[in-house]
Amino acid sequence: MLPPDADVFATAASGAPLIFALHGNCIGFLGHPGTKRGMVEDLIMEFAETPDDTVATLQLLGQAQSEIAVTLTDLMVGISAHTGLM
Repeated sequence: MLPPDADVFATAASGAPLIFALHGNCIGFLGHPGTKRGMVEDLIMEFAETPDDTVATLQLLGQAQSEIAVTLTDLMVGISAHTGLM
């Protein structure tokens, strides 16, 4: 749960916050904005049990990689501007 004074910059389709700011230039992420399929595969291999739909979810993540990469550029520019680094 985010503090009431958090500024939410991005939400999931469900409405859950993904990126937020606190106290001016402090940025928070719920999740990893640059997650790649290989990173998730490595994490999955660390556990003996996995969800039943792991393969389908990994395929969806792989299909979304190019859109994620394009969005990350805009995200980083926005973060730099918000924090005063640009």
